Amino acid sequence: MMKNVCRLLLPTVMLFTLPLVALADSWKDEGGNGHKHKEKYWDGNCKVERKFKKNGEFEEKRKCKDPGEPAVIYAPGPPVMVEPGLTIQGTVRIPQ
Repeated sequence: MMKNVCRLLLPTVMLFTLPLVALADSWKDEGGNGHKHKEKYWDGNCKVERKFKKNGEFEEKRKCKDPGEPAVIYAPGPPVMVEPGLTIQGTVRIPQ
């Protein structure tokens, strides 16, 4: 008799507790604070880190390298000549 009660009780308890877990504040961390959006990028020789808060405010940290160090420069590739007209999938060209 006790085994039958346990077999019925476990699925019933799970049926009622799983929706409650789904209602938990998944957007909050353990401290009760909302997630903070972080953004990292380079501005010249400076690495910039921004942390945005939920209310729209942000905190910015800049770590700059010595200006004597060479900066990374991206050079453009060779020029590409495009003929006038319409090209379909690179195989058929309809002149203008």
